[in-house]
Amino acid sequence: MYARLQKQNKEELRTAIIAQWTERDLQRPPPSTGLTKASITLAGTSSDRDAGIKSGVQTVKAARQARLRELFEREALMYEKELNARGLSLVKPRD
Repeated sequence: MYARLQKQNKEELRTAIIAQWTERDLQRPPPSTGLTKASITLAGTSSDRDAGIKSGVQTVKAARQARLRELFEREALMYEKELNARGLSLVKPRD
């Protein structure tokens, strides 16, 4: 029992030391490299990123519209079959 308590105390002390190191490191300013954090953007990266996002949104939108169109067509066919089974007629648009 005493050995287990000693081990637990040692682990808690180790955790406290690591926490102190972490807090100390977070309070220190980062080493100076001449660069300022993430505020530097490479030329063209933001416009490329925006173009990629816009293209992705358009692709997703087109895919959703195609799936919805297919869904509506399937539902229209199912509705037509159901009406035909009941002996009711459906006025179809003629081309």
